[in-house]
Amino acid sequence: MASKSKVQIIQPSTDLRKRAVNFKTGFGVILSPQETQKLQLVVEKSSDQFTRQIGEKLKALREEFGALEDGEAPPLRLVERVVADALEIKGLGGTFKFPLLTQIAKSLHDYATQIREPNAWNTVIVGHHIDALYVVLAQRITGLGGRIEAELLKALRAASTKFK
Repeated sequence: MASKSKVQIIQPSTDLRKRAVNFKTGFGVILSPQETQKLQLVVEKSSDQFTRQIGEKLKALREEFGALEDGEAPPLRLVERVVADALEIKGLGGTFKFPLLTQIAKSLHDYATQIREPNAWNTVIVGHHIDALYVVLAQRITGLGGRIEAELLKALRAASTKFK
């Protein structure tokens, strides 16, 4: 029988705390309600910039995938860009109240990451993911959406599994 071990919490040194937290102009380790409110305001003000930047990335990806001929595989450099952009969207979507965007980006990232030798199916599946991300962003669908959005996400994941 395994013995239960006790968890020991080691407090960071004062030097480490000073490096992690700016006591003069920054926030403390434990946020007060006022500090939390200030941080929320910063995120809300950054939301428009986030939407604009991600919209530009998605527009560029749509154009590049749209320029591919029917049945043409995407070049590996484009797949690598999709991986990087999807990771960025996945990481930031929830911060700006777009959890559905995060879920679709995760599906895209997981799919694109496993592509070693691009084929025509990759163009189709990645293209559908990009279109879905674009619609969520353009319609500013915050939250997880409804039944239709859940079915779309399920379909994207199924297609990603079926057409590797």
